[in-house]
Amino acid sequence: MRANDSSDIADGSAPPERSRQSRRLTTIVSALLRSLAILVLSVLLLPYVLVPVYMFGAPRPFAGPTLYNPYDGLGQRWQRANFHAHSRVWGGVTSGVQSANELRAAYVARGYDVIGISNYHRITRADGDSAFLPIYEHGFSIRKTHQLVIGARRVLARDFPLWQTTQAKQYLLTRLRDSFALTAVVHPYLRNGYGVAQLATLSGYDLLEVRSHWADASAWWDAVLSAGNPIWAIGNDDSHDIRNPREVGVVWTEVNAATAAPAAILAALRHGRMYVVSGAAGKTAARLESVAVHGDTVVTRFDQTMDTIEVITDGGNIREKVSSSQEVSYVVTPADHYARVIAMSAGGTLYINPVLRSTGTPVPLALPPERPLATLVTRLSALLIWICALVLLLPSLRRLPQRARRFQGVGGVGGMAALLLVVLPPGTLCAQTPAPALPFRSGEYHEYDVKFGVIGVGSGSLSVSGPETLRGREVMRLRYEVTGGIPFFRVHDVMESWFDVKNMLSLRFTQELNEGSRHYSRLFDFYPDESIVLERGKPRAASVAQPLDDASFIFFVRTLALNVGQTLTFNRYFRPSANPVTIQVLRKEFVTVPAGTFHAVVVKPIIRTAGIFSEGGQAELWFSDDSIHTLIQMKAKLSFGSINLYLRPTRNRR
Repeated sequence: MRANDSSDIADGSAPPERSRQSRRLTTIVSALLRSLAILVLSVLLLPYVLVPVYMFGAPRPFAGPTLYNPYDGLGQRWQRANFHAHSRVWGGVTSGVQSANELRAAYVARGYDVIGISNYHRITRADGDSAFLPIYEHGFSIRKTHQLVIGARRVLARDFPLWQTTQAKQYLLTRLRDSFALTAVVHPYLRNGYGVAQLATLSGYDLLEVRSHWADASAWWDAVLSAGNPIWAIGNDDSHDIRNPREVGVVWTEVNAATAAPAAILAALRHGRMYVVSGAAGKTAARLESVAVHGDTVVTRFDQTMDTIEVITDGGNIREKVSSSQEVSYVVTPADHYARVIAMSAGGTLYINPVLRSTGTPVPLALPPERPLATLVTRLSALLIWICALVLLLPSLRRLPQRARRFQGVGGVGGMAALLLVVLPPGTLCAQTPAPALPFRSGEYHEYDVKFGVIGVGSGSLSVSGPETLRGREVMRLRYEVTGGIPFFRVHDVMESWFDVKNMLSLRFTQELNEGSRHYSRLFDFYPDESIVLERGKPRAASVAQPLDDASFIFFVRTLALNVGQTLTFNRYFRPSANPVTIQVLRKEFVTVPAGTFHAVVVKPIIRTAGIFSEGGQAELWFSDDSIHTLIQMKAKLSFGSINLYLRPTRNRR
């Protein structure tokens, strides 16, 4: 036995028990490695399944008969601000060295009025900050594609850690978009986080960090301005260590605001009433005194003599340059679409926001529309690559569970399905005399099939309940709900309106929108006597005297006499900028839907916004040709197909 044991060991063979343990350990390690590989692969690849394919527009340089001057009517107070600085968070994994309190104290000592702590994916507040402005830096990609969200109400955790295509960057900017906060693209030069030409094609952001302690992004700024996107400049330290004198107090933004309160700062940033200073150590920087526009002449003046002042226009070209002067005057030529000033002295360099050719107050470019068919193909391709990779990593996986093979989602037209149920997009109404008897009543309920071409993509309902009492008025509650979509994009939207039927106006409107990964909860209260609207979490805004919202609009239309050949113009939508809406009454005809055959009157809505109801669109609505005007059918022809809405048999249908 001993001889045999010795020979086994000499031959290199292990005892049976030890061999089994070794094999078991190898199996466990192999399984762990495969699981880790699957996890890493999923984190790196699956987010791309969410990315749509966008239709980017061609550059449209600023145009108009007048020059928009962001510095028109400057106030007397300037607030020194830094929006980009890091403290220690996430257990020290990120590169912030000091605590939030130490960071704030360093900037207070330097006389700053606005101290923004912009940690990665975390909103941080220091003690004693009475004028707290919530900010965070979004992005953990290795290419440094990062953005600041200034005035943030929530943190978007999603990002693409490795490469980012132009489509992926637009997707993130779209997801970051918030009507209350401002999005700033920061340090685009670091690891080429944003290409110069690439940034000029993107939209969904408001500001650009033109200068930080790292470098200058003027080339990116001029590319964006030359493309016709009115993006204003900010400057920040982007400090990570207050012990480094090259990172703290070297670049800042002077904001023209009466106070350092967040609302005042955000309003000034939104309108471009600020300029950037890259200061020189131990020197006092000059201040901007005024920017005045007289016809086509722009005069920029400083409070001290500058060594050099340059006027820069389209493409970053220097059109005017003066030395040892306190001001510069420039006549904007027909070939110039914008003009901005950069001034240099011993105290530092000042970057002044541009004067733009315009027809009014410029707004950042609208978000690009999605291409649904291309989006679907791209998402399916990304998902297929992921599944193939799983199969390679798990040879034992021969059959995926049936549940995993089903594509149960709502597609890129999911948001459109919600729009279909509302029937008309945010429109408005002027004075029309409603019929004496209301065409709807409490308990009314309708259901609809929603189809993309001949493919069912969802269903929806319309209902009426009440009466209730709101602020001393009797109201009916009007409810719209839609559920459905196409693969990989689930939609469940609910909108409700508290409708004063006596005065035919809305008093309250709510939206609970769940579209894919996007979730919105909005509450609007209307005060007709004051013509204002209060949206939850936002300051009061101007409205109209007889407001109607998305949900109450169709009910108002049902009270109107729809005579063939008529064109009705309405100006009562609660957002004044969206008015007016025009409705053309086209014809009468019989139509058959799942609920039966009806004699219907066909109308065509036209609104002043983009979409399926815009001018030149091909959307038509069928209402029953009776005193009730029930919505029977809708058809909208799009570039990639058609969206149709059909009434189906339901209870309580009048």
